[in-house]
Amino acid sequence: MTFPTLFRGGQLFDGDRFLEADCLRTDAGGKIVEIGATLEPKPGEEVVELEGKWLLPGLVDCHVHFREPGLERKEGYAFGSAGALHGGVTTVGEIQNNPPLMDSVAELTQKLSKLRGVSRVDYMPYGSLVEPALPELPGIDRHCAAVKCFLGCSTGAGGVDDAATMRRWFQAAAEAGIKVVAHCEDNHIMASADAKYGNDPELASRHDLRRPVEAEVQSVQDAIAVAEEVGLALHVFHISTYAAARLVIEAAKRGLPVTGSTAPHYLLIEAEEAHRRGQNRFKVNPSIKYAEDRAGLLQLVASGALPVVGTDHAPHPLEEKNRPYAKAPSGFPSVDLLLPLMVAAADMAEVSPEAFLHAVTKGPAEEFGLGKKGRLAVGADADLVIADAQAKRVVEESTLPSRSKWSPYQGRELRAFPERVYLRGSLVFADSRVQGEPLGEPLFA
Repeated sequence: MTFPTLFRGGQLFDGDRFLEADCLRTDAGGKIVEIGATLEPKPGEEVVELEGKWLLPGLVDCHVHFREPGLERKEGYAFGSAGALHGGVTTVGEIQNNPPLMDSVAELTQKLSKLRGVSRVDYMPYGSLVEPALPELPGIDRHCAAVKCFLGCSTGAGGVDDAATMRRWFQAAAEAGIKVVAHCEDNHIMASADAKYGNDPELASRHDLRRPVEAEVQSVQDAIAVAEEVGLALHVFHISTYAAARLVIEAAKRGLPVTGSTAPHYLLIEAEEAHRRGQNRFKVNPSIKYAEDRAGLLQLVASGALPVVGTDHAPHPLEEKNRPYAKAPSGFPSVDLLLPLMVAAADMAEVSPEAFLHAVTKGPAEEFGLGKKGRLAVGADADLVIADAQAKRVVEESTLPSRSKWSPYQGRELRAFPERVYLRGSLVFADSRVQGEPLGEPLFA
């Protein structure tokens, strides 16, 4: 149930910066109605004393895989959305990377409807840019913010192997006026790397060599060229290399509708550390790259040049991850730690956290047209997160909500864990547990 509430005495971050105002008021309809300094309670209004803690907009994770329908044994929305709240996330953009793909209006609308009463956060599934989806694209834009295209093979997708197919698919999306979000790695370069290292007793399990820098850079370059040719709005997901990020930024400077995002693991981890971590815990596509890539990506997020970050949350059971390298799936859970991971990235960059918080609030909300999400502003949804920026905790994977019950960040000390989370004014997470019934709603009809 939603009550008029006054939050007072906190440090308010509006999606861009911390404000001088220390109070925020919400109404019974779950909207923000006032922001100011030293506001006084009104009759019948609940009061939440923030005591100097952060009050943030609910985070927007624009890239998760919850695998519902079809593969709920690995996660599902009931577990994934509970994990999202644990990480301060109140809105997710979710990609179906297992059958049934979201390649039709019927599949999308059925999914949007069936997740009501299951998801604890608001949700926007992406469509799937595959051959069967092409005739559906003119109507699919009313039901999703974008369509996902795998330009390189990854878990559950074989990728696009030839330029002609990419051009035809991009042309169809451009004509339908819908944005494409892309996984960019070049299959031919990765196949050459497999041939070079696949039988090497020391290097065969080096994921960074099997999915090298060049594979991402070439694929991003090709995708931008075709997008420019056909007039497509393109967003490159989970950029892992500094060089690819620069290509995206330079394309935008030339006036092209090209944007991109990275992920927390590319900001916090480098290839040697990922390789040393046992059980293939940091095996992910694209692979985690090198110290210079991490430093470059940190700088781009800190400067605002790369203003969007998504987790690519993709859990697998640990017994599957612990298989020999070649048979272990790629991906790991991380939506459940998004806020503390972004603060850790800001700490690593030795800068104030504003740009890193922007990249998981207002940045993705603007990128995907979510006008009432990711910001503290009058009229916006009262999706709110309270966090003590100074309180530290060591990650204990067995306590995390993901169905997989493990984390690659096990044992890492982080700070700024969410204490309370509100979705449209209703308390949905407190005392490290979800609260009440699932209230998540689709953001597209």
